[in-house]
Amino acid sequence: MVVDNTKLQKLLADPPLPVTSRDLRRDGNVFHVGGELPPRETLETLFDSYCLAPAELFHLSFGAPGTFTKGETLARLIKKNFNTHILGTMDFAVSPALLERAYASGVDIIHIPFTFGRSDQESRLASLQCAQTVFPRWAVASSLVLGEAPLEALLAGIDNFLSRGIVPLLQLPAPASRCGTEEVAAAYGHLATAWRTSKATVAPLLPLIALATPLVPQTQGGTLRGFMNRLRDRRLLATSDLRRALRVRQVEESYESAGL
Repeated sequence: MVVDNTKLQKLLADPPLPVTSRDLRRDGNVFHVGGELPPRETLETLFDSYCLAPAELFHLSFGAPGTFTKGETLARLIKKNFNTHILGTMDFAVSPALLERAYASGVDIIHIPFTFGRSDQESRLASLQCAQTVFPRWAVASSLVLGEAPLEALLAGIDNFLSRGIVPLLQLPAPASRCGTEEVAAAYGHLATAWRTSKATVAPLLPLIALATPLVPQTQGGTLRGFMNRLRDRRLLATSDLRRALRVRQVEESYESAGL
């Protein structure tokens, strides 16, 4: 993937709207679903939109830990009724128990944002490492915000995440940020190269990458490439669902043998 400068200028001038736990909207091939929304009404709205044009990714934003159950219910409903990947964002330090429940409910990729200098920075890193024991390889992601740290620290953060098996993402800076266009382009260029050299699996995240970043495929694919990409996505999804079923079964059997 390469940086499209025209797309970069448009994104900097009009950044994507932040996603909250009360949102329900569709951006291209991505459904943004707030984890605190009422399940029945939300599912009806998703069906109506999905029937018009299938989505490629559901982005479920969980609220605070105290409202996790609502997002968990929505994840189960989405996984049961739609054959697509679910990206779950938890913008807090997540306990091992909630990570297990999120995975069991149908979340395919867990995203825990990281902020430089935040008081819970170490706790979030611990949550990311714990998530790697629950979710499949390259199914744990974290995002870094452009402009919150010097470019060198940001690039080092990208490399550090990849060395740990975590998929790094970049969030565009707020309009008031002093992060310049050249710095943003350099960061995204480094990110694309780092993904490729580390062989990170980012295919399920491509709809979100296409929507919220200036990165575009280096070569345009034809009909055959599009067909192969769909086959790849189906294989990844089937493998994820099978692994989930086996893990949930093992956990249940472990509880039963312990008499719990």
